[in-house]
Order: sequence, then C-alpha cells, then structure tokens
Amino acid sequence: MIGKIVRLAALLLTTVLSANCSGLTTLTPALLDEAQSKWESTRPQSYRLVIEMKGDRVEKEQFEVIVQSGRLARLRRNGQEIKPGPEQDYSMDGLFRMLHQEMALAEKPALLGAPEGYSAYEMVRFDDRTGQLIEYRRTVGGVSNTIDIRILKFEPA
Repeated sequence: MIGKIVRLAALLLTTVLSANCSGLTTLTPALLDEAQSKWESTRPQSYRLVIEMKGDRVEKEQFEVIVQSGRLARLRRNGQEIKPGPEQDYSMDGLFRMLHQEMALAEKPALLGAPEGYSAYEMVRFDDRTGQLIEYRRTVGGVSNTIDIRILKFEPA
C-alpha cells in the first residue's frame, strides 16, 4: 500500500512539475466554461488550424482543419484528405466538445484503464484573450494512457 502511494505521489509530482514548466494548468469545469465563452464571443467565422496529436495509444498525427463560414470545410490527416465524421470534428468547437468528453471520462479513471485508487490528470492552456485551446495533456495514473494535443497554427481568414 505504501509503495502504491509513493508511486502515485511521484507521478503526481512529475505531472505537476512538467505542467508548470510548460505553462499548463489543471483543467476544471469553470476554466473550460470560461475559455469556451471567450471563444464563442471572439471566434472568426473562417480559419485554418493545424493540430498535433500524440499519445501512448495513438500514433502521432497532424490535422489541418479549414473552417469556412462557421462550418468545417476541409480536414486533412497527415496531409491526406479525409471525410470527417461526427467524432472527427477537429475545429475549435469540436475540440471544446472533446474537452467536455475528456472531463467526463476523467471522473471515472477506470474507463481510461486506471487501476483502482489511481486518477486521471488533465492539464490545459487556453489563450487568455480569445479562449482558444493552445494545448491539452491527459495522463492516467498507474497505466500508460496519455494524450497530448497541441495547436501548432491558428490563422483567421
């Protein structure tokens, strides 16, 4: 039991130190709602977005997203055009929906593969002015199940 507590404390300390060095903060419902509200009041109707996603259970991928007149117009994964489905909306609005889903999953870490007694840790950085997502990181205690999402480019049209 003590060994489990020490491992959990070490993981938490590593996560917090790493996040603080990168400018990330703990994702909370209030923080997410505030950022989303800012985004909804400042978002351009058309923009280009380049996103990098990687993790323990997913290949490193880069997505290019084109939004025109408030709608997803084009999606490329690693340079290849793909037809987006409802689960593949990587627009900024889609990323906010994903963050809400991630928060719901983190409340039940076993769904993310965490052994009993372990938690999921969500760290995030939003643009202070526009609320747009800049970076998101999820780690799960006791198991290799991380995901990192980083906005590489955001270009309003």
